[in-house]
Amino acid sequence: MKKSIIIITFICLILSSLISTAQSWHTYFGDTLHINNDPCPGHCPYVDVLYVDHDTIFMTGAFSHAGELGLWCLGKWNNFNWYNIGIIDSWGNGPMYCSIRYENKLWVGGSNSWYPNNMTDLSFLSCWDGSSWTGPYTTKPNGNVYDLIEHNDTLFACGDFYEIDGVGGGATVKAYYDGTWISIGHVEVAHGMAFEVFNNELLLGTRYTGIYKRVGMSSWPSFQGSPIGSVTSLIVDTTNNQLYIGGAFHYVDNTIYSKGVAMFDSFKWHSVNNGVYGINPKAMTMYRGDLYVGGLFDTTVNGLTVNHIARWDGYNWHSLGNGTNASVNALAVFQDTLIVGGWFYEVGDSQRALAIAKWYMPDYGSHLPQGCDYLRPIVYAYEEFGTAKDTFYLTDGEAEVKFYNNNAYVDSWEWDFTSTSSVTIPPSTERNPVVTFTEVGEYNVQVTVTQEGCTKTANRTIYIQLGSEIQNLEEPEMQLYPNPTNNDFTVKVFLASYKNVEFKITGINGEQKENIKITGETTVISTKGWKAGVYVCNLFVDGKLVKVEKVVFE
Repeated sequence: MKKSIIIITFICLILSSLISTAQSWHTYFGDTLHINNDPCPGHCPYVDVLYVDHDTIFMTGAFSHAGELGLWCLGKWNNFNWYNIGIIDSWGNGPMYCSIRYENKLWVGGSNSWYPNNMTDLSFLSCWDGSSWTGPYTTKPNGNVYDLIEHNDTLFACGDFYEIDGVGGGATVKAYYDGTWISIGHVEVAHGMAFEVFNNELLLGTRYTGIYKRVGMSSWPSFQGSPIGSVTSLIVDTTNNQLYIGGAFHYVDNTIYSKGVAMFDSFKWHSVNNGVYGINPKAMTMYRGDLYVGGLFDTTVNGLTVNHIARWDGYNWHSLGNGTNASVNALAVFQDTLIVGGWFYEVGDSQRALAIAKWYMPDYGSHLPQGCDYLRPIVYAYEEFGTAKDTFYLTDGEAEVKFYNNNAYVDSWEWDFTSTSSVTIPPSTERNPVVTFTEVGEYNVQVTVTQEGCTKTANRTIYIQLGSEIQNLEEPEMQLYPNPTNNDFTVKVFLASYKNVEFKITGINGEQKENIKITGETTVISTKGWKAGVYVCNLFVDGKLVKVEKVVFE
């Protein structure tokens, strides 16, 4: 036995060592970025935006060259080589805030001081079609463009502009479809900073006033539980259907403290272990099932040193080696690695990396627990979606309970409803089953989800209790004596007929004790084997609950 323990311990130590050493920083971008060969530290380049389009990374920031190749603030990386995309010796003044591929063009949004090749009429927003830069408008935006997103074949733009191409209707958001700009409303006293699609709804993070969602054509109500403060980044964990937000805030849903980072799981907000301590996170992405957050912060609120970049595994924060020596501004997943851009010039243990580096996190396969950590099932029970609860009441002898699992795209679901009642609830293989309960009791609900060889379970205990409607029924007279008792007791019921009459006794914790047929006025109840406590005595006539009393067994 001792030998087995030693072997297992040794294997665990080896795996732990492999995991820790395989997580590592790398620089594989060939000639490093620089600003006119100026030295760094001193005049350092930085990367603000990373956009991955299949096998290509586009990046923007403050840099003039990669080695000898002129990039002028906008570079393309493909097949281990840098490429210029039509910028001709036009040292960028920037900044650029976002980029996206739409209608076979690269769209770049930014400030008034970004314009390709000194074409000032293309400031704020411009497009590269592979051969030339143009503007998708007759008149350019009159303010900064902070984010772009495609949703339902339509391009959406947000920022602090009031109009594009003469289309007004307020600040913050516009839509572009089939060559035409459309006004889709605005958010009062707020500038749009970031988009995300969650549960097929378009969300907008804003400066100062939290999150809004699009309803209909042009309505933007506040998102439930939205923080008061700036939300500058949003990302969805699609496997677990969870929304993460980053920004300058301290609380979500008014009372949940989570500085700078928080999570919403479709039902309620959660603190991300109190968040991070420093200037609000700027960059967020999902990599191998975990959340990665970058910004100008050194530690988590709970005291873990992370140096500008951290990993959240759903339960705890982790550092990435020694992080970076300055701000992380952009994160993207490219060819199974995490690409990190920012204003740093060192990563890990003083490893030289000018403005861009990669972090590799190995996948150990679904045959090991680490390979399945990405799957994090949750169970909620509810009557009205969005309001989770654990206690439900019988109405006319029934309680309909709806169940929710967050893993919408797994291969299978297996639900089990173990109870202390006398009724057996059949299992279900639906994602979100609806179950009708007819007995009071305590029910342990478990869902087992399976995805590509990974299996995880989640549990929730719910309670079915008697509803208040029993007070409104025509109640027969029923007596229990002696009460309290330390022995058998008698139930006395006065009814016109004793046909289909049943007496059900349930422990206060839901444990079923007795099911007794009542055939006459007086019935003696045996308490043999009972534990001391309070027991609920339910009288049913023709299957309908008509009377409830409690008896104390000492």
